[in-house]
Amino acid sequence: MQKVAWGAGYVTFAPGVRLGSAGTTSIDFGGGSSVSVNVLDPRTALTEGIGETYDNCGHMAVPAAKCKLTITGASLKTADVDTSAGRATVPAWSFTVKGLSRPIVALAVSSAVLKPLVDPAPLPGLAPLDRNLLPIGRLTQADDNTLTFNLHHGKCDPDLQAHVLELEDMVIIGGSHSPVRGGCVDVGLSTPATVTLTEPLGDRAIISAGTGARLTVYPHLK
Repeated sequence: MQKVAWGAGYVTFAPGVRLGSAGTTSIDFGGGSSVSVNVLDPRTALTEGIGETYDNCGHMAVPAAKCKLTITGASLKTADVDTSAGRATVPAWSFTVKGLSRPIVALAVSSAVLKPLVDPAPLPGLAPLDRNLLPIGRLTQADDNTLTFNLHHGKCDPDLQAHVLELEDMVIIGGSHSPVRGGCVDVGLSTPATVTLTEPLGDRAIISAGTGARLTVYPHLK
């Protein structure tokens, strides 16, 4: 529901909430270089983070009043992101949200300054996924021996499972579910999954079984 509200732009600020202020700071790159940038104010950063909206809250079988996110606070932190110039540490607003245990993070620099990488497109020539296989969403964590990522699935897909295939030069991750019996309204959901590697990841590439594209870790808040 929170994902649906975000996509619809149903985000409000709690009455009397105090937000941080804008200013200037720097984007730091892994090689030691940096560039000075203006920090977006929290409301502008939130608007840019939401992006183009698609109002599907009205189609959900819940009261419209529940299809919203209420911001209760904001603090300026940093996030690690991949850029065309390599890994970079950029300013980011961390928003606390009513009813959520984890914050929502929005980059605090204009997209005109730092254009985020788009999700990799499927490689040409790949066959469509089998109906019982699941597409991979964000790769959220990659430690020495564990990988955490999101499985995209339908509301009635049973027995979700995450899979990993380890090769010498790459690690391929994917997901599956048992056959669906009967009819069901297919609602896009996302569930975190973790797989354990038999050998440390090292410099092996992480590949999506569904697209054949290389995955990188989604921006990590610090």
